Amino acid sequence: MTVKDSNGNIIYSKQKDFHVGDLYFKGGKQVAMAEWDVTATEHFDLGIKALETETHTYIIPLKDNISHVTVEAEFRYLYTRDQTFSVQKAVKEVVIEKY
Repeated sequence: MTVKDSNGNIIYSKQKDFHVGDLYFKGGKQVAMAEWDVTATEHFDLGIKALETETHTYIIPLKDNISHVTVEAEFRYLYTRDQTFSVQKAVKEVVIEKY
């Protein structure tokens, strides 16, 4: 997610990664694939499951002179280290109401 001011300057950015791989731990420490022993490790799956939803709330402090921002959120699929595909992207203009 990226938040930009009216001049296009990034004022906030956050990225969340979902790993569709496996992590193996032995004695509480991550081990390399060449070292792991299935019988002596704990299996963790950090991937997002089919039809599973994720909700995040961010509080972004803004300066008084900002009247609107552009929020961009994108879900990308990392196919390989060199190939990333955009699955879905949303861009929303948000007007800041002052009381």
